Amino acid sequence: MKKFFILFSFLLTINLLYGQVYDTVNVFQNDTALRCHVDTLVLDAGSGFVSYYWNTGETTRMIKVTENAYYDVTASDVGGGIHQDSCYVNIIHAKIMQEPDTLCYNDNFSLIVDSSNFRYLWSTGDTMQFTNIIITRPETYSVTIYNNINSCEDSIYLGMYPRIYVEFEQNQENKGCPGGDCKGQVRVFASGGTGQLDIEWDTPNVDPGDSSYAIGLCEGFIGVHIYDDAGCRFDTSYWVEVWDMPEIITTPDTTTYIQDPRVTFWYENLSEDSISLSNYFWALENGTSSNLPNPTFSFDAMGEHNVRFEYTTMNGCVDSNITVITVESVKLLIPNVFTPNGDGANDTFIITIKPPEEDNPGRAGGTGSGNYQPINDYYISNEIVIFNRWGNNVFEATDYNNDWDGSNLPDGTYFYVLKCEGKLGEDIFKGAVTILRNY
Repeated sequence: MKKFFILFSFLLTINLLYGQVYDTVNVFQNDTALRCHVDTLVLDAGSGFVSYYWNTGETTRMIKVTENAYYDVTASDVGGGIHQDSCYVNIIHAKIMQEPDTLCYNDNFSLIVDSSNFRYLWSTGDTMQFTNIIITRPETYSVTIYNNINSCEDSIYLGMYPRIYVEFEQNQENKGCPGGDCKGQVRVFASGGTGQLDIEWDTPNVDPGDSSYAIGLCEGFIGVHIYDDAGCRFDTSYWVEVWDMPEIITTPDTTTYIQDPRVTFWYENLSEDSISLSNYFWALENGTSSNLPNPTFSFDAMGEHNVRFEYTTMNGCVDSNITVITVESVKLLIPNVFTPNGDGANDTFIITIKPPEEDNPGRAGGTGSGNYQPINDYYISNEIVIFNRWGNNVFEATDYNNDWDGSNLPDGTYFYVLKCEGKLGEDIFKGAVTILRNY
C-alpha cells in the first residue's frame, strides 16, 4: 500500500556527468518496473522528503539500478513521518545482435539474440535464440524475448539489392550430336542487379567477343555465374541439348545354318516423320557392305557374326545398330511315324530341325499345326522320293514343304530318300516312316 499519493509519471532524468538518458520510475507509484533494452533504470522516491534510505545503502532521492531485484526505500518528511515502499525491477537485457543491412537475393543470413537466458518467438516461427533466413525480398524481422513475467520485442529491417534475372537461349542450329560431338552453343541473358553485370561460365569455351555466349559444348549441364557491382552473385545452370536421334529397329539377333547361311536384313525408322536418314549402309566384319535397304548376306563360317547398320541423320549425327547372327550346322528331325487320321495332330510327314535337347527323337512326327519351319529354311533346295516295300515310287517332291498326308496309301512302312542341297554340298538322308491312321 502506498503511504501517500504522488502523481504517477515516467521521468527522463539527464545525467549531466555522463550525458546519458535514463528511464525513471517513481517507486511510490509503481510496485513493478518491467523494462526492455535499457542498461540502467533510475528509481525516484519523489520530492518533499528530508531524508532517504534504500536497501542498497544509498541515501539519495534517486538511485540507478541495473540488476533485477526488489528495491526498498524509507523516506522521512519534515514532520518526522516515515514512509516506506518497494518496487520490483525486471529488465530484459537482450536484443538482436545484427544491425540493419542490405543483402543479395537468395543470401543465407542468421539473426541472433545476444543473450541465451530467455525464451524467444521469431516472426519466422522459430523459437530458438537464432533464426536462419533466405533473403527473397526486403522485410522487417522481429523477435519477442520473454521470461516468466516480462516480454520485449526487437526488430531489424533487412533490405535487398535488386535481384539478378537470367534467361537462356539455345538455337536449333547450335546443337551437337549425342556421344561427345561438342558443338552446342548457349547464350545467357542477364538483367537486374546493381550496376554492371559480369558473366563467368564453367567452361573456357567462351566467345571472345561476347561473354554471354558459351560455345563448343557437349551434352549436359553447363554452369554460369553472374556478378554485379554490389557484390551479389547469381548461380545457375542449363542443360545443353543435342539433336534427337531416331528410333531405329533392325533385323533381330537370329540363328541361321551353314547349309543355307543366307540372311536378308531390314531396318525401320520409327521416327521418320521427324528425323529422317540422309545416308546408311550395312557392314559385315569381313569388310562386305551394302547400301541397299534390304540386303542379303551369306556367311561362310559357323559362329557369331556382327552385322552393323550405320546411319546418318538429316542433322549430320551418326549412330549404328548391331545385329548378331549365329551360324550353326543343321540337324534335321525326321519322324519315323505319322498318323494322317484328320484329328489335326501329326497328320502330315513333317521334317524340321532337331531341337538342341533332342539327340534321340524316338517316335516323332509333325504337329499338324504349322508350328515348324520347312526344310528350305535350312537348305538351299531339297528333293524327296518315297517308296513302298516293293521299291515302287509312291510320292516325290522338289522343295518339299511338309505337306505329304500319305496319299491314301494303306497303313504300313515306307522308305524315303531326302536330298538337301546346301552351301557346303549335298546331304542325303535315308530312312523309314510308318503310316498309322488308327492310332
